[in-house]
Amino acid sequence: MGHALSETGEPSELFTRVGGDHWEAEFLVDPGEGACTVALRLDGAHWYGLRVADGEVTAVARIGQVRSVLGSRPLPDSPVTLRVRSTEPTWNGPDDIELGMSDGSGIDVLARLDGRYLSTEVAGGFTGRLVGVWTDSREVLVRRVRFAEQRA
Repeated sequence: MGHALSETGEPSELFTRVGGDHWEAEFLVDPGEGACTVALRLDGAHWYGLRVADGEVTAVARIGQVRSVLGSRPLPDSPVTLRVRSTEPTWNGPDDIELGMSDGSGIDVLARLDGRYLSTEVAGGFTGRLVGVWTDSREVLVRRVRFAEQRA
């Protein structure tokens, strides 16, 4: 994906609507010198994501005006798999959202968050959740995207 701002100033992005109760999405990315964010979002003010930049993978949550860094790990030398996963709830929300990464030796979960803050019930809107990637600078090679519903 190349970095090109839209007419409204938004970064280049590719998203798809998420269906099903529980699912996981994996993105194999090779950021090179670029920066990108793999995210689950309701809109620009409500999202959970994994930002790849400056040699790190950082878990970030944005709820309205609040943006919080939840954890980070060094970026491996090889392409990295970034995973966003909907799991059974541990709080009162519809699900929990896990943000994790892998360099091929297993998933390292950087954050687990209550999914209710990315619901139309709490945040409003009508499109539902979207999962995907946007670029923040330069070009980022997205080698593979995998989405799978988790059946009960």
